[in-house]
Amino acid sequence: MTLFVRRAGALILVAEACYLLLMELALAVFVVDTSHIDHTDAGGYSGLGGGLLLTAEGLTVLLLLWAAAALGIASFADKGPSWARAAGFGLVALTQVLGTWAATSNALTQNAGPDVLVNAVMVLFALTAGVACLLGLRSAARKAPVAA
Repeated sequence: MTLFVRRAGALILVAEACYLLLMELALAVFVVDTSHIDHTDAGGYSGLGGGLLLTAEGLTVLLLLWAAAALGIASFADKGPSWARAAGFGLVALTQVLGTWAATSNALTQNAGPDVLVNAVMVLFALTAGVACLLGLRSAARKAPVAA
């Protein structure tokens, strides 16, 4: 059962990383900058805030892909120090908890309809990926050397 959860979690994390990349591409291609019409500051990713946002999203994608590889590929799972694996799995588990919380709060504010179903699937996927990361966190903690 744990192998199934780890593999399912890995697939979900890859899907989340692809979703983030696809949304960034869609925003870059299809969103029109109307700041010159609205007489406002330039929107998008200009300035320090936009650069920080792109950096954070890039690091999140890398972290999700690392966790997916560590969960799904047996030869990759034991690479690196145990403290780094524990920190990585902990961060990814935290993102899954935040995703679960956001989708649940969004579903509770919606009327019954397709949005509630989409949010329920998002909660199920985030919980599955979170449990897989907790399994990876547990295995990283067990392989850590015990200090005397």
